[in-house]
Amino acid sequence: SNEDWRLGRYGVRYPNLNVKYRLYKCQFWVFEQLEKLGVPMRWDDGEPYWIPFPFVGWERRKTGLRVHWTNIKPILGRAVRRSGARILNRTMAIDLLTKDGKVVGATAVNIRTGEFIVIKAKATLIATGKLMRLYNPETPMPWKYKFRYHFCPASSAGDGYALVYRAGGDLVNMDINAWTFRIRDDLTCSYGSFSLNDGVPMKTYTWDGEEIINPNATRYKQLEDEGKTPIYFGFDHFSEDSHKRLEVAFADERMLSFKVAEDRGFNPKTHRYELQDLSPTGFYRVSGIYIDENFRVLRGNKPIEGLYAFGDGSAGGTSGVAGAATGGLLLAEDLPEILQDMDEPEIDISQVEEQKQIALAPLAVEEGVEPLELESAIRDICERYVGMFKSEGKLREGLRRLGSLKDWLGKLSAETPHHITGYLECRNLLDLAEVHIKACIERKETRGNYFRSDYPDIDPDMDGKFFSQRIENGKEIIELREPIPLKPEYLKDAEEEKAELQTADAAS
Repeated sequence: SNEDWRLGRYGVRYPNLNVKYRLYKCQFWVFEQLEKLGVPMRWDDGEPYWIPFPFVGWERRKTGLRVHWTNIKPILGRAVRRSGARILNRTMAIDLLTKDGKVVGATAVNIRTGEFIVIKAKATLIATGKLMRLYNPETPMPWKYKFRYHFCPASSAGDGYALVYRAGGDLVNMDINAWTFRIRDDLTCSYGSFSLNDGVPMKTYTWDGEEIINPNATRYKQLEDEGKTPIYFGFDHFSEDSHKRLEVAFADERMLSFKVAEDRGFNPKTHRYELQDLSPTGFYRVSGIYIDENFRVLRGNKPIEGLYAFGDGSAGGTSGVAGAATGGLLLAEDLPEILQDMDEPEIDISQVEEQKQIALAPLAVEEGVEPLELESAIRDICERYVGMFKSEGKLREGLRRLGSLKDWLGKLSAETPHHITGYLECRNLLDLAEVHIKACIERKETRGNYFRSDYPDIDPDMDGKFFSQRIENGKEIIELREPIPLKPEYLKDAEEEKAELQTADAAS
């Protein structure tokens, strides 16, 4: 029910619905703006191709848009170059620069040349994607395969989260991360799931062949307790055309999978895919950087001057292409007026020098540790001591073990500037893993896909609330907050639109 969603009984707690509403109201304007940039937004017949939204309760709403975006990156690249913007390619952010509580720019390093870069800016926009790498990918494999994550961008380390957190901005809902069934079989429908979006869902089966509704996290736990796992996806009811579409989409992304499937005798038309287990994945949608409806990053309830965030990095339903494109274009519309009222930023040189030493330190370490070894240890701690099923003892032991890894950061080496990337990502992941574990320790209940074995019930006092975390005067702050309510004018508009939809449904 709507009340369940409002109270967060499915584990989803939006910190500020005004953000989501503002994005929603501008979707068609964004559609037009993207077309002006040269982005193809229509299907082969020249019309938008609307597809079903694949969540329970929304089957009748065609709210997704199918697009031909094979060349989306070069198209956007050309649009950026036409704008006259200066582009810093192959550049890794180190930290934000602050002065008197304001953000006045950032430092970065070129990972090809090792050049240290200082960027002075009246406004700094964080658009660095989600956090994915505190847990292993859907098919956890060693070394070079440790980055095979799902979603896009896939293997991001939450760099924007960490930069904002160290600069005093709030991160919210860091106890909540997405979950998924990690698919054991290599040849899956991960790429181009035409069938689901055309309204023909895959079928889900228990190990003994019972067909079930694709379970949420709570239902999967019940199946596990009943001995009904593993569960499988089956595509044997798909048409030949649907199978061919999946095959073409997968061939575009991962041709090797066909060879692997052939060697194993796996036929995707008749065999079923095992869903490995209930496992945590990335942080997005409701988790991330705390912002207001103008995309200003918040410290407590007040915006940080000069700092903005949107897209997968920000919390509150701003994720995905829709959130990133809409947020970015809305903010771009507002920026000229914002900038004209801002003073010229002043840089603290001592802060710059400190960040330079941090970033370039691994170049001087001889016979050190490879960054991926430390990252693997961070992931292992999150998998073992946090995971899907949490308890006080496990969480506190995980926090202790994570603390023991901090000394290893100074032992990481970089043979070339390129390897500085892994070092800086480990630095960010260490900070974010600590934020994640501490948020989980504070939340003493079970709700949605958040399970505490030692607190198996919903805590009514947590209804609708969320945790925010920041650093203030060198001290870690964690607070339980109420969401920012929807503005009366937004609520009135939403209720009128809902009534129109209900009337249209009744007429059809």
